[in-house]
Amino acid sequence: MIYKRVLITSGPTAVPIDPMRVITNRSTGEMGRLIAQACAKNGSKVTLLEGKAASSRIPLDKTITLKNFFYYDELARLLSQETKHGYDVVIHAAAVSDFKLSKPFKGKLPSGRTWSLELTPTKKLVGGIRRKTSKTFLVGFKLETKLTRAFILDKVKSLFQDAGCGLVVANVQKGGKYRGCLIWPDGTMSPKVSSKAVLVRILLEAIQKHI
Repeated sequence: MIYKRVLITSGPTAVPIDPMRVITNRSTGEMGRLIAQACAKNGSKVTLLEGKAASSRIPLDKTITLKNFFYYDELARLLSQETKHGYDVVIHAAAVSDFKLSKPFKGKLPSGRTWSLELTPTKKLVGGIRRKTSKTFLVGFKLETKLTRAFILDKVKSLFQDAGCGLVVANVQKGGKYRGCLIWPDGTMSPKVSSKAVLVRILLEAIQKHI
């Protein structure tokens, strides 16, 4: 067994426009399930917080505790509750909404006309994990449009400096093709890989060396 207790977040979150409509993203939750399966296979006790809209068909080991969320606020509450339990590792792979409506509409918006939506930034949930679990090894995720060294190092800087991540996974998904790599706080980057399964394997190996 590599580590005893692992908390993983995965899949999309949504924020409401009105009681019937939401803004969300296209995350499938596949990466989170692959990580959860690999950790369970290694003997870890795994809790997976997964967006209900995740479309991944990867089956879960029966030992994995699954807790679902749909809205950003639901994931925030689950994280607040779970991070009190002293996990050895937290892997924050969920595609968390970056924006929400300043004031969601209380009634369903009538169709057939133009509406303007004012968006405001959401609170970065990864930043609150370290404050509640100071001894936990935290892995952050960053999805970007390219993986050039200078570009991605600048994008992940806050995950190390502000969120306290011990490791970051940088991803690019374009035209159905995947590329990813690991980044350490000192700016070291792993070779880029084109397989999520390979990325998961090197991620778990890296975590084992650093905790």
